[in-house]
Amino acid sequence: MNILIPHSWLKEYLKTEACPEKIADCLSLCGPSVEKIIKTKNDRIYDIEITTNRIDCMSIVGIAREASAILPQFKIKASLKNDPYKNLKISNSKLKTSNKSPKLKVIIKNQALCPRFTAIILSKTVIKPSPSPIREKLKKVAIRPLNNAIDISNLLMHQFGQPVHVFDYDKIGQHKMIVRQAKKGEKITTLDGKTHTLPGKDIVIEDGKGRLIDLCGIMGGKNSAVSSKTKNVLLFVQNYQPQQIRQTSMSLAHRTQAATIFEKGVDSQLVMPTILKGIDLFKKLCQADVASQIIDIYPQPASPKKIEISLQLIKEKIGLSIQLNKVKKILLSLGFKTKIKERKDKEKTVIETTVPSWRREDVGIAEDIVEEVARIYGYHNLPSVLPPLTKFPQEPETNFLVEEKTKQILKNLGLTEVYTYSLQSKKEVKNLSLEPEKHLKLKNPLSKDWLFMRLNLIPSILSVLQENQGKREDIKIFELANVYLPRANKLPQEKLMLVLCFQGKQFFQLKGICQALFEELGIKTVEFTPAKEEKIADYWQTNKTAILKNKKKTIGFLGYLKNKTSFRFQLEEKVVLAYLDWQQIADLATKQKTYRPIAKYPPVVEDLTFTVSKNSYHADLVKTIKNASKLINSVKLISSFKNNKTFKIFYQDPKKNLTSNDVGRIRKKIITQVKAKGLGKLKKKEQATAKAAS
Repeated sequence: MNILIPHSWLKEYLKTEACPEKIADCLSLCGPSVEKIIKTKNDRIYDIEITTNRIDCMSIVGIAREASAILPQFKIKASLKNDPYKNLKISNSKLKTSNKSPKLKVIIKNQALCPRFTAIILSKTVIKPSPSPIREKLKKVAIRPLNNAIDISNLLMHQFGQPVHVFDYDKIGQHKMIVRQAKKGEKITTLDGKTHTLPGKDIVIEDGKGRLIDLCGIMGGKNSAVSSKTKNVLLFVQNYQPQQIRQTSMSLAHRTQAATIFEKGVDSQLVMPTILKGIDLFKKLCQADVASQIIDIYPQPASPKKIEISLQLIKEKIGLSIQLNKVKKILLSLGFKTKIKERKDKEKTVIETTVPSWRREDVGIAEDIVEEVARIYGYHNLPSVLPPLTKFPQEPETNFLVEEKTKQILKNLGLTEVYTYSLQSKKEVKNLSLEPEKHLKLKNPLSKDWLFMRLNLIPSILSVLQENQGKREDIKIFELANVYLPRANKLPQEKLMLVLCFQGKQFFQLKGICQALFEELGIKTVEFTPAKEEKIADYWQTNKTAILKNKKKTIGFLGYLKNKTSFRFQLEEKVVLAYLDWQQIADLATKQKTYRPIAKYPPVVEDLTFTVSKNSYHADLVKTIKNASKLINSVKLISSFKNNKTFKIFYQDPKKNLTSNDVGRIRKKIITQVKAKGLGKLKKKEQATAKAAS
C-alpha cells in the first residue's frame, strides 16, 4: 500500500534542513521505500510504499517519526515536533460546554469488537467549503475536498493515520448509538449510495429507531450523513477488531481507506490526540461550540509490552558488534523505552525494551528488536558475508522437470503456449455444456467474466482461439495449467491438465504431435482407441474422437469439437483438440533411455499401398502389420488418398541379411492378416508386383 506525503505538510512535524531528495534516499535505505518524488509548482510529494505490518507509517506523523530517527544516522540534524502522543490525557472539566448539554447514549454490546470509543457533540456548526490551504493539502494527497466537516475527518486520517467519523447528531434516532454485530441479511445504504446486504457478524451501529447508521470501520450510513443543513455534529473516533473489519470489507467488496487502516490494527492510544485535534479544527474551521463532554469508553487499556534483548543476540543475528550506547540511542529514537541490565561480559548485557503503543501489533519478539536496530544502523553498513554452504541444493521435483520438458517439446513442434485466467464466466462454462453449479463460485467476483474457478481448460483456450481467429491462418496453441476440483470442507484440489488446440481439419497432425510428445517423454504404452462405444463429454464429436489409454486407463481425448459448441464460441473453422490428464502423463514419463547397438545388417525397405475398409482404423492397421513378424522394425504412413494408404515398411534381422524370399514370406503374411481382419486389401497394381517378387 502507498501513501502520498507532501514535503510542506511533513515539515509541520519534522524539523530538518534536509532537501526532499536526501530525505527520500535516507528513508528508502533504512525505512519506508520512497518510490518517487512528484514535483508540483510549489511543493514536492513523496510517493511512499508502506509494508502492511507498518500501519503506523500510514500518516504524516508516522513518516515524520521515521525520518527523525533515520536522518541522524546520516549525520543530518532532524527531530520530531508537534508529537500528538504528548496529548494522551484530557480533563473534561477544561472543556467549556453550553449549559444545556445534549446527550448521547452509547451502548457497546461486545467490547472486543470496539476496544475504544470516543465521541463529542459540537453545536452551532457552520458547514461550508474549507479554506484554500486545507483544500490544497487534500488535493496534494489525492483526496477531493467536499466541505469543512468532511475535510476535517480526511485531514485527520491522513495526518495521524486514525480514521475519523462525523455524523449529523440530529439524524441519530433518540440520540442513541448501539455498537453490535449485524444479523445476516440486514441492509445498510452507505454514503456512496450503495446498498449492502450484510453477511452477518459485521460491526454496525444502530440508532434508537432501530436503523443501521454506520458500517463500522468502512463507511458511514447515508441516513446519518452531514449535509449543508447540519448544525450539530457528532465527532467520534474509535478502534475496531481488525479481523472483522477485514472480513466485512472483503465479503462486501467494499474497500475504503478507513478499512485498509482499521484492518491492520490502529493504536488505541492515538484515539485521544486525534479527537482533541478534531475539536480544535472544528472550532477554527466550522466556528463550532463544544456542546458535550468527551465520551471515552476504554474499559481495558492495553498494557505495555516489554521485550528483553542482549547484545550477543544482536551480534549473532546481524554479524556485527554494535556498542550498547548506539543500540540504546537507536531504540530511543524509535520510541522504545530502555532499561539496561549490565553483565560482566558486556555482550551478555540485557536491554529491557518497552514497545511504544504504535508498534504493539508489529513488534513481538527479540528478533523484531534486532531488525529495528539493524535497519536504522543501516543494512548497507553491515558486512557482506555469504553463509557457509553446508548442503547442496536439491534437484527440482521430477514433475517440475517433466512440466518444463513438455512445454519445450510442444514449442519445438510448432505450438505456441498461452496463459489464461483460472476464472471463467458463466457464458464460457455453459458454452461448453458444463454445469455452473458444479464449479466453485467466487463470492465477490471483480467481474462477471471472472466468476467460476475452472473445472476445464477448454473454454479458456477456445476463448483465446476466438479472439485470434482471422489474425493468422494456422493457429496451433497449448496450455498447461491447473483446474480446480471442489472438495467438501476443504480447499479445492488443484490438478494440472494439458490442452492442445488446432484450427482447421488437422486431426492426424495433432495426433502426431501427441505421439511425438509421448515418445520424447519415454512413454510407449499409449493407445488411441475410437470413442464410439464409450460415453464421452457432450462437446466431442463421437465418431471423430479418440480416447487415449494407458493399460485401459483413460489419460485423455483427441477429437473434433461439435459444430454447436464451435458456434457458441463464434469459431469460424473446425477445431480439433487434445485434452490430456497431465498428472498421469508425468507419472508415466521417464528419464531412462534405452540404447540399442547399431544394426550390423541393413534393413530392407518397401512401400505397400492398401485400400482400407470404410470402418477400419489406422492404429489397428499398423498394429496388424507390425504383428505379422518380429522382423518388421517399423511401419510409417507416408501418404493417404481417399481410401488408399501407403506404408513404408522396414524389415530387418539383427543376425543376417534378409533375402527377397524372407521378405516375400513376411509380405504375404501381412496381406493375409490385413484381409482376414477386414481392415483392407492390397491395391490391385501392387498385387501383381507382390506376386512377381514372391
